[in-house]
Amino acid sequence: MNTIDLLQDLLQHEMMLQTMYNKHVIEITNPEARQLFTQLRDTKLQNLTQLQQEIKNMMRQGKTI
Repeated sequence: MNTIDLLQDLLQHEMMLQTMYNKHVIEITNPEARQLFTQLRDTKLQNLTQLQQEIKNMMRQGKTI
């Protein structure tokens, strides 16, 4: 398995976590808990964006290691 494959697997995992946190944001009524899950979801979104950019850069450069 090369680096791009690993990053794509990580990207899928991060997407799953963001979906889970978003589900909790919708369902939770406690304001403090909702805020925590909102922050976690937003952090996952930043991670997703960074991973997507890194994968794009590596593919553009032809790196697979």
